Formats: sequence, C-alpha cells, structure tokens
Amino acid sequence: MMAPYYIKGYLTRPALLGRFGVSIVALFFSSMLKAQSDTYFALPPLYEWQGGQHTIDLQFSASSSTSNVWIYNSDTSYSQNLVVTPGALVTTSLTNVIGGLSSTYGARELTWSNSKRYKDALFIEASQPVTVTERVKHQFNQDIITGKGTNGIGTDFYVASQTLILSTVTGSYTSYYGKHYVSIVALEDSTEVLIKARPGNVFDNGSDSVAFILDQGQSWVSTMADDDVLLGTRVTSSKPIAVTAGGNHLKNSSGNPGDGGIDQVTPVEHLGLKHVVLRGRSTYPQDYFMYIATEDNTNITVDGVSVLTNGSKGASGTYSLPGNANPGKPYVVESNEPIYVFQVTTGVANGSPEQGMAQLPHIDCTGSTFIRYSRASGLTTSALVTIPSNAVANLNYNGAPITSNTNITVQQSTYDPSWSGVYIGSNVLSNNFTLDCITPFHLGILAGQGSNTGLYGYISGFDDDFKLLDPFTALPVNDVPLGNLCATPIPLYFRYLSCVDSINVISAALIQGPGTVVDSNANDTILHVIMDPAYTGVVRVKVIVEDGRGYSDSIFYDFDYYGASYEPILLDSASVCSTQPLVLQIENAGPGLSYLWSNGDTTESTTAYDPGWLWVTVDLGDCQFTDSIFLVNGSLFEPPYRDTAYCDSLFVDFSDPILNTLYWTTLDTTSTELWLDSTAVYPYVATDIGGCVSEDSLYFRLIPEPYIDEGFGCPNYTLTAVGYTAFIAMELGDVTYSSPQIDTLFPFAGSHNLTLIALDSCNNLDTITRVLEVDCLDNMLMYVPTAFSPNGDGVNDAYCISSSLPTRTTYAIFDRWGNELFSGRADECWDPNALGQRLSTSRLSLRTFTRLPSNELHIDEFTIHVLP
Repeated sequence: MMAPYYIKGYLTRPALLGRFGVSIVALFFSSMLKAQSDTYFALPPLYEWQGGQHTIDLQFSASSSTSNVWIYNSDTSYSQNLVVTPGALVTTSLTNVIGGLSSTYGARELTWSNSKRYKDALFIEASQPVTVTERVKHQFNQDIITGKGTNGIGTDFYVASQTLILSTVTGSYTSYYGKHYVSIVALEDSTEVLIKARPGNVFDNGSDSVAFILDQGQSWVSTMADDDVLLGTRVTSSKPIAVTAGGNHLKNSSGNPGDGGIDQVTPVEHLGLKHVVLRGRSTYPQDYFMYIATEDNTNITVDGVSVLTNGSKGASGTYSLPGNANPGKPYVVESNEPIYVFQVTTGVANGSPEQGMAQLPHIDCTGSTFIRYSRASGLTTSALVTIPSNAVANLNYNGAPITSNTNITVQQSTYDPSWSGVYIGSNVLSNNFTLDCITPFHLGILAGQGSNTGLYGYISGFDDDFKLLDPFTALPVNDVPLGNLCATPIPLYFRYLSCVDSINVISAALIQGPGTVVDSNANDTILHVIMDPAYTGVVRVKVIVEDGRGYSDSIFYDFDYYGASYEPILLDSASVCSTQPLVLQIENAGPGLSYLWSNGDTTESTTAYDPGWLWVTVDLGDCQFTDSIFLVNGSLFEPPYRDTAYCDSLFVDFSDPILNTLYWTTLDTTSTELWLDSTAVYPYVATDIGGCVSEDSLYFRLIPEPYIDEGFGCPNYTLTAVGYTAFIAMELGDVTYSSPQIDTLFPFAGSHNLTLIALDSCNNLDTITRVLEVDCLDNMLMYVPTAFSPNGDGVNDAYCISSSLPTRTTYAIFDRWGNELFSGRADECWDPNALGQRLSTSRLSLRTFTRLPSNELHIDEFTIHVLP
C-alpha cells in the first residue's frame, strides 16, 4: 500500500489570521496534494532540434485558487504576467526567434553547447500553487516536460535519455541524427557543476566529464553523440541547480521520422524504493523503462524478478515490458536503495520510435489527490493512472466514479494486487478534465499522431521527505514573515509534511531581539515568543524540527515588534481652527504599517482643521494600535446657542464683541439676529477678532403640536394623546373622553372623527381634529331607508343612505323600467324636487356599490317605496 502522508498544523488563535485575511485551521491531506503544483519553477533551456527552431507551449493550471503568475528570464528581457484561474488551462507560446539567442526564449540554439549563456532559461513565480508543463511542438517530434517546482532543485542528480532508439520492431534506426543532452541552470553565483558520464560514453568535448562554474541565472548544455548512452550520467553541484535531460532525435536522410524524449529531473533526495510502471501503447521492445542506482549494493526486481543485483552507485539498465501493447497493465519495480525510474512509451500504436520519456515518482508517500489537466491539442491523448487497488472505487473522472464508465479499463497487478493501473483512452478523455480521489494517485499523459510524433509526461507530486510548511500557505518555505506584531506572548505556528505522524522540536531560539521562546510541548506545532514589552525593533526566531524517521528541517520567523506601550500620537490635546490647521505625525512610522485616521486619511500624517476628537488606527498586520487626540476650538468666539427646541418661532442673538463676522451659509445672511421658525440645521462661519475662522451650526427643532397615537392599530386601537403639557379632552365620534387613552375595538370598517383638546408645549390651547380610517376589515355598517315622501312639504323630501365607508360606497336608484334616476356617493342625498323630478307613488330599485379594503367590490340591492 502507498504510505500515508501526514500534513499537520493548527491555527486557532485570532492573532494569526494569515496574510490573506482568512482564518486557517488544520490542513487535511486532500487540500494539499494538487498535482505537481508549486509557486516557484526553474526551467533549464531545451536544446533545439537539429531540424531547426521549435515552438514551446507553457501550460498552466490552478487547482483551487486563482494565481498571479510571472514568467521571466535571467535579465527579465522576457517578462510576462498571467492570471490562472481554477478550471481553466492557460497557455502561452514561445514562437519568435530572439536576436542574440538565435532561438526562442526557453530554448538553446544548437551551436551553443558547452557554453555559458544568459537569457535562455526560464523562471516562474506564482502567488498560489500552479502546475506547469512545457510542450515542445515540432512537425515530427513533440514531448511534455513537467516542471518539478522546488522538488526539481538540488545538488545531486542522475539523468537518462532513450536507449532503444537504434533498434525497434520495425527495423534499424542506426543512421538517425540525434542528441542526448543535459541542460542546467544555476540559482546562485559561483555554482560549481560537474557532469560525469558512465564509463565508455563521452560528451561532445571528447571527455566523459564536463566541469564548469555558473553564476545565478546562467545556463549550460552539454551534448553526447547518438551512439553513446546518457543513462546513468551524474550531475553534482556546489549550490542548488535545476536539471533537464533527454534526447532529440530527428530525421535521417531517407526522411524516416525519429524520436525525442525529455524531462526535468528531481534530485536524489526525492527518490524511493518502490515504483509502479504502467504499460503504454508501444509494443515490445519500445515500451520500456530505465533505472539508475544511487547507492552501492542496490538490488532491483520487476514483479519479483531480479534485474540488478548488488549494483554499484550509478549502475543503470533498460527493461522492456514484454508482449503487445496493453495500456494500464501495472509492473511493480522494487529496490533496497533509492533509485531513479524513467519510462519511455507513446500515445500512438505504431512500430516507429515515436515516443516520450518521463521520470516516474516512487509510490512511497507521494502522489496527488486532485489533478486538472488537458489533452494535447491536435494529438491522440490518453491517460494512465497509478492507484492503490482499494481506492479505485473512490477515483472520480470529471466528478463521476470511473467505475461508472465502462470505457475506462482497470488492471490489477498480478504480482502485488494492492496496486492497479487505470487507462482512460483518447475516445473518453475530455479536453479539460479532472481526476480526484481521497487516496493519492499518479497520472501519466500519453499523446501522439500516427508516425509523426509521440510524447509522454508525468503529472504528479514527487514530495516524500520531511518539510516544514508555512502556516498560512501550507507550502515549504525557509522563512515565515509575520509582518508587524505587538502582543506578547506571540504564537508561532508551523505545519509539516511527513510520511510519519510524529515530530519533535529539537531547537527554538531568538536570533535577534530580547525575549524568550517557550515550547510547552515539543511534539506539537505551536510555540510562543515572550518579548520584552519595552523593545521595538526586528525579531528573528529559528526553529528546528525532526520527524519520527530522523529527518529534520528548519524554519525562520521574522517580524517587527512594537512594544505594548507604543503610542502613535504623543499629544493628548491641541488647539486648532480652519485658518490655523495642525499637522499630526505618527510616532515610529515605518514600512509595512497601514494607517486609518478618523478623517479618512491613510498616510502617516494628517492635517486637522476642525476641533473635536481625532483618532488614528495603526495596523501592524496581526494587531492594531488606536490612539486619539482632542482638538480644542482655537477660536475666541463662544457660540451663545447650541442645539435647541421650541414650540414656536425663536429669536436668536449672536452679537458678541469677540465676533468679527458671522455668515449663515444656508440663509445667505450676515445678520447676528434671526427669527427661526422651522426645524433645520443652520450652519454658519464665524471669524473672531484674531482672524481664526470656525465652522459650526445651530440645530433648531420646532416642537410639533399634540397628536393622537393609534397604538397597535386596526381594528383594536389604543388611542393615546401625545405631545401635550395639559390634557383636556378627547372625542371619538359623538363621545367625549376625559382620559388621554382610549381602548376601542371596531367591529366594522369605516371612518370616524377624532378630536384632541390640549395645551401644547408652549401652553397654547390646541384643538386637533382628524379622521380615523378603519380599513383593515371587510365588513361594514350601512343604513338604507326603505321609503321617503318627496311631496315638497319639507319633511322627508330627500333620500339619504349612511355607510361606514362613505368614500368607498356609491349608490344608484332606478325606476320600474330600469331608468337611472340618481347616482352618487354614500355621503350625497337625492332630492328629486331640487332636480326637477316629479315622482308618483311607486316602488324604486336601489343598488349600492362598496369597494371593501380588500379591494373586493360588494354590491347590494334594495327596494324603496315612494310615499305620497
């Protein structure tokens, strides 16, 4: 079974919210292992094909967070910025031949082997982890090179190139022109490099070794003849470098296509003891892998059968997978010492040597839980997935279990049934696809096109050793910048990546700054620094941690400390006016601090014009200091009025011998005497005899007359008199009440007269009348007389109805033949004599129309008798 990864670390205190403004808690395995993702890549130049320049496609993908990516060369003569979002594959192509390089950026022109060069290597920095691949595009030969990120940086490497180009199932290819090569880029000045081939093989300098010194950003390419073997060549350096190796095999004079295979190589510290090789689409002997021993007395087996016994350091060999192409069939490679394994295969089923080469990561404690990638455009593309057999059911392709897709094949190892190979053919593989599983797996990409080209790349994580991780980004780092801090004790968190679930902090010390580092539990991931509160300055802490296997790593914490007694503003008070402003400056201002003044300024100083409180918050990243100053009005003029309220108009007099001028800005007057009769804010500008100008305002509120509050409202009203100094009476309809509060429940909708008699706040007698509309009920009260006598005697001559909803009710009267005699509102009466209508004794029809509060139209019909 694959050894488990342990990724640990806890953040629980709000003091460490992280540089991205979010609280971070324990990191689980699945949130970390996103393909071969990293935030830094060094890509040595790719040696050009003998047929001429080739195009290089740089492809980027982000698994979980949008990443800002910067691509550049050693002097930034090439510089490009990209934004890579999750769910998208971003490609930038290097196609133009650059003057002075005679090649594209990222490539090395053929004639410049064994020479130091600037500008042709590429470097990539990203704000969030990304996966980077280089796709070399040429008419006949293409390949995928996987950027290994920081896992591709080291000081000791072994490299390989194809070994079976000379002979294939379709015949001899001994006349091919081709180049095995090693390409290197240095990351520091004065880097000593030695390339040493296996005995019997020489480079184009005629020797089996090449030694040189590179400065930061310089690159070097050494080549080897096609009939020699690069496999087993060792590359060592005095300082960290990145290495890419492989071969360019192009066309011979007869025009037959050749082959190429290249990959970036990881240093020996990322190697392991067990590998699983999945069969590709080539046939025997073209589908093969190469191995290299890195220690003496190395034994290697394939499915339990020995292929190397007591091999010495650097011993290498080639093993062809037997039989016809059977994509996804697993072969288990085991060793007693760490080894390199490079697989050569193709994405097309043909006999020509059109293949690619990729370094395979070992399966002990490596792998990915989520990968997003894309097909190679224009080529037949398929995928190989190496995964523990008991995790196959949990492997999802584009979000769905692979077990639900009958076109995806799974083959279990007959030697070690705990491992399986999954093959996703070109007819299934989508253009932009995802693979995810709670158990780590590995992914290889096969592609090709007929007899023109074939390529192979491995898109998986190579981590296996112990690493301390940034507590905020969960990435391997040497330094954790914590910004500006003020509290004490200060928690220091770290996370770690290991194959075992145990650690021990073996050392923790302050390198700079006064204080003490306290570690109450050497087996957890939190320490504390207790600083001298009187100290302000730079602090640096070094922590060394060891895991249960004896692997160790160190991490530094850097921050600027501000003592607990720090005060951003020294003054407690000062005087100010608009014509005599005051400039305030933050104490101990410095880079990395942010400021927010209460007047909106965000700089380390501000200019104050107005009296009152002024405060500032100084943000140190993990903590904040807030300080304030009270600014006294520097004007000699004291306003005689402040905010005031009155029930009637108010006379104000601002006359003062100290006052030179007074201007009311909204009233546009300079008078010092005013009558105020409406509620408003009245701003003014006053200038004293000393020339100090101050701006102020007078808020005058006209107290409203008494009124009746309805309480909770319809239909159960609590009518309360409000805003009086003396209550006299309250009337509801025809009823008078001596209490200032009436509780009443109206059984029907209608309009009612309300009257309040009281003394207002100025002791004036007020009578306030209003109408209370009860409109929340759909029932009403209506009185409809059944007879009247319009005989002109002045008694009962007019016909009137009564409705509790008079404004919502209308009625109409018709004679026996249906002619309308009258129509009107409920509060209107019908007087036939006044209208010149003469009626005899008869019966009339009346119809009422009421629009209820619910908006329903209610209609009633009645009979009216006309009496003599």
